[in-house]
Amino acid sequence: MTLACQRALFDLPDDLVYMNCAAQSPSLEASHEAGMKGLSRKFHPWDPERQALSGEMERCRELVAGLLPGAQARDIAFVFSTSYGVAVAKANYSIKPGQEVLVLDGQFPSNYYAWTLLAERDGGKLKVVARPDDFDWTPRVLEAIGPDTGLVALPTCHWMDGSLLDLAAISDRCREVGAPLFVDATQTLGVVPFDLERIRPDYVVASAYKWLLSPDMMGYMYVAPWRQDGLPIEENHSTRSGGPKMEFSPGYGPDYVDGARRFDMGASDSMIHTPMSMKALEQITEWGPANIAAGIEPVIDRIAEAAEERGFRVPPKSARSDHFIGLWPASQLEPDIAKRLAARGVHVALRGGAIRVSPYLYNDESEVEPLFAALDACL
Repeated sequence: MTLACQRALFDLPDDLVYMNCAAQSPSLEASHEAGMKGLSRKFHPWDPERQALSGEMERCRELVAGLLPGAQARDIAFVFSTSYGVAVAKANYSIKPGQEVLVLDGQFPSNYYAWTLLAERDGGKLKVVARPDDFDWTPRVLEAIGPDTGLVALPTCHWMDGSLLDLAAISDRCREVGAPLFVDATQTLGVVPFDLERIRPDYVVASAYKWLLSPDMMGYMYVAPWRQDGLPIEENHSTRSGGPKMEFSPGYGPDYVDGARRFDMGASDSMIHTPMSMKALEQITEWGPANIAAGIEPVIDRIAEAAEERGFRVPPKSARSDHFIGLWPASQLEPDIAKRLAARGVHVALRGGAIRVSPYLYNDESEVEPLFAALDACL
């Protein structure tokens, strides 16, 4: 299915060039409407409409599982953020003294800090894969995985510039040496297909306020069946079973619920966030991640071409994601470049020294010219 520009489903001014989805997506009009209804439920919590919440939560689990073909709703936990999911995994992983935890150079902090602490805790060390000049991470990652590898914790692509990793090949190498694989899919879930059955990760975590078009403080974590007997990092009533009814007792349950639900964050039953997220996930599912990526790809290709004409280095097409890109300058940029571009109605981000440009289906190729006109003026 070829997707046309979907700008009409969002509330973007005609003169705004918003290419910063990798930082924060705007909500769909439908999600905004659902959020307003959710706000009314909070305003009047006695309203029977509140009873729809549990069904909305299960619908979200089903939809997220659908973005990870092979997963089931029982494999999905609600988390506040990527760092929450990483903390769950850290609590349930261990390495042997002297073993290595493998990460990328400049990996996103939420998928970095915990692994440094785990390595220190268990007497191991952090092994950082150096950034390749050709933007092709996979050969360096494969070379770095060896007999001393105790854990591999990687993103689906680098958050600064969209440079890709071949997680299928990396997973094969992990299994050869017996190393578990943790995946941060925040920058791709919902916009790039994820081959769960081929990659076979222990955990996949994604914050939802970017490419999943959801509100802040929403995220999801896939937990593989062989990891679902682990311990959560917090204890709350909804993750316990076997207890008496709370109407006449404290309701203490002696057992954890089955599946990934035991890892749900406390207060995951948000009357406002949940219906907003459900509407966003339904729309993403209707479009399909492969179709979303294909709709954004021509914009990225045109951006890459225009950037190279101006002397920027960009990941080559074979090594980059289809939906966002980093423009690496020949010399260091001024730190306020994104702010100055925003003053001209163009919204991008400066990340790690690169100008990160991350359009979505509300953008089309006609916006590439004003993007670079503003950039030329600022530089």
